[in-house]
Amino acid sequence: MIGGGGADLDWDVLAGVGYKFNNTVSAVAGYRALGVNYSNDGFTYDMIQHGPIIGAVIHF
Repeated sequence: MIGGGGADLDWDVLAGVGYKFNNTVSAVAGYRALGVNYSNDGFTYDMIQHGPIIGAVIHF
């Protein structure tokens, strides 16, 4: 995703792999990065955060 909104630029990227163990349980693992470039009246917030993600889902 890429957008502007109230920021000069913000973006979000995710790469992941999922696996379905059976009809009830599945999981996902990947890597995510998020960047924001915002400035207003002398305040500046310019950062990039990134790292691994992992998740599990129980279907019912």
